[in-house]
Amino acid sequence: MSRKRVPSPHPVLKKTALLATLLTAYGMFLFTPAAATLQQLQTGMEAPDFSLYQAAGEKRSFADLKGEKLTILLIWSTWDKKSEKALARMEQLYRKYRGRGLAVVAINADGQKISDADLARIRSIVERLGLTYPVLVDRGLDYFHDIGIIALPTTVIVDRERVIRYELSGYPLVGAEEMADFVTASLEGARPAIAAKKGYQPAKSALRFYNMGRNTLKSGRMAESSEMWFKKAIEADPAFVLPHISLGKFYRERGDKALAEAQFREALSKEPTHVIALCESALLMFEDGRLAEGQSLLESALKADESYTPCYYYAGFAYGRQDKPEQALQMFDEAERINPLDYNLYVYKGRVFEERKRPREAAGAYRKALETILGIH
Repeated sequence: MSRKRVPSPHPVLKKTALLATLLTAYGMFLFTPAAATLQQLQTGMEAPDFSLYQAAGEKRSFADLKGEKLTILLIWSTWDKKSEKALARMEQLYRKYRGRGLAVVAINADGQKISDADLARIRSIVERLGLTYPVLVDRGLDYFHDIGIIALPTTVIVDRERVIRYELSGYPLVGAEEMADFVTASLEGARPAIAAKKGYQPAKSALRFYNMGRNTLKSGRMAESSEMWFKKAIEADPAFVLPHISLGKFYRERGDKALAEAQFREALSKEPTHVIALCESALLMFEDGRLAEGQSLLESALKADESYTPCYYYAGFAYGRQDKPEQALQMFDEAERINPLDYNLYVYKGRVFEERKRPREAAGAYRKALETILGIH
C-alpha cells in the first residue's frame, strides 16, 4: 500500500496551481520549516482533549472513554510494523486491567484523508488482532499535531484529568516493557522495576503563559504575540525549558538566528541532554557552516533520544553540505522510516539536491513535500 503523509498546518493554496508550478517554483520551500514532534508537551503536563470518530462511525471524546485511573492513548498507523505489536500488547494490558481502572484508546493516524479502503484496512487489523478497546480515526491529523508526534507508534499514558504520566515514542523493545511495568505497578500499587521519568513540573502561571504562547502561535494574525507569552512564561519560572525552545524556534523562523541560538543555549544550560534543544542548535550551526560543531551536538542528541526525527534530516542536510550524498540519503531514509508524516524531511532533502545542482531530484523532493501537505497520494 502507499503511505499517506500529512504535515503541520501550511498556507492554503490551490492544488492545481501548486502542482502546475512545482517544477519551476520549488525554491518556495527555502524557509526553515517547523517540525512536528512531542516538543510542546512533557510528563506532568495536560494532554489535549480529542473528539474523534470510531472506525465504525460513532464520535467519541476523552470524557467518554477515559479510565478510572489510567488511560493509554496509542497513536498508530497501518503501514508501521511496530504498530501491530503495540496494539496487541495494549490488548493484553486492557484485558488484564480494565476492571481495575485502565482504559485503552487507539487513534489511527494513517493520513489526512481516509478512504473507504483505508477504513477497511483499519477494521481488518482490529478484527485480526481481536481488539476490544475503542479504535478512533484521526481524520485530518489534528490530534496528531496537537499532541505532537515524534515517531509512530506513540504511546501516551494519562490520568483521569488527562495529565501525562508516561510517554513512549517508537515502541522500542526495552521501552515497551518499561511502559508495561509502569502500568502494572500503577494499578497494582507496586513499585515499578524502573522508576518512571518525571518531567519538570513548572509553576502554574508559567504553564498558563506557555499555553497562551502555543495557542497564539497557531493563529495567523496573533502569532507575533506568542513572543510575549513565552517571555512571560520564562519570567514566571526560569527553570521551565519548553518556553526557551519555543521562543528559539520562533526567532529562527523569523530569521533572528543569534536570538534563537541564545534561547537554545539557555535551554541546554538547564537540561544539557534535551534532544530538541541539541538538534535545533545543531541546525543553526549547519546553516552557518559550523559543521563539525553541529555534528557533535547531533551525536549527543541521538544518544539522548534516537527517535527524534528532525535529528536525522538535519544530519542529512549536514552530510549534503559536506559532499557526502550517500550518508545524506541514509539519514533522510531513516527519518522517513521513523515519521513519514513530517513533510520537512522532504524539504531538507530538496535543499540538499538543489545545493548539489540536481534540479530534477530537488523538484521531486519538493513535490513530495507538497503532496504531503495537500494530502495527495
